[in-house]
Amino acid sequence: MFWTEESIAFLRDAAAMNRYYETIAERIAPQLPKDAHVCDAGCGIGELSLALKPYCHHVTAVDADALAIKTLKAHLLEGVTARCGDMETLAPEKPYDAMVFCLFGRTQDTLRIAKKQCRGRIFLVKRDYSHHRFSAGKVSLGEYTAGSTENVLREKGIPYTVERFTAEFGQPFRSLEAAERFFALYNRSESEVLSKDEIRARLTAGPSAEFPYYLPHKKALCLFTIETAAISKEEAV
Repeated sequence: MFWTEESIAFLRDAAAMNRYYETIAERIAPQLPKDAHVCDAGCGIGELSLALKPYCHHVTAVDADALAIKTLKAHLLEGVTARCGDMETLAPEKPYDAMVFCLFGRTQDTLRIAKKQCRGRIFLVKRDYSHHRFSAGKVSLGEYTAGSTENVLREKGIPYTVERFTAEFGQPFRSLEAAERFFALYNRSESEVLSKDEIRARLTAGPSAEFPYYLPHKKALCLFTIETAAISKEEAV
């Protein structure tokens, strides 16, 4: 996605109010090797990178969006490195011990990148639903779903484990106008928009005077774990 100051502000508010990224990190942590160097590929503003740090030696967070990386650099922890550029070209000096692709990339692309850059496990976090949640009408997520990932892995004969779970990642709002801007920003429908009444019907009472409105969103996710040794060399071409 292309980051803006507004989309970053929305995400930071949601991340501060929910344990979404912490929940994902806790699912990954038991499968990480000791003192691992982990890459958070397509890290965005790095909320998951920061959540992963307590469980490994070092996290390298990579994203092609300069504004997203600038935002992460303003909140870096010791042991987290932020790099701006294309995952395909920003290869590490030594292969990563593990790589995380959270809601990022086509499955075929992540397999290719991982085979070149990782010597251990890769973790693919995918949406376990088929349609965009903040759009008017039904807008398909296409191949960016857990079901699509499973199909690709089965077709290629790549063994994997999968864990299904949910994590709350609702959005708090300071005003109804902010909620309307949020839906305008994230609506992926080419022909439909949500009315003000439809938006208000989705909201509940917020958690505080600062955030009087809240959009609940219990996100269904799948965590795929794959050994890079199981990925054929042909996938790296």
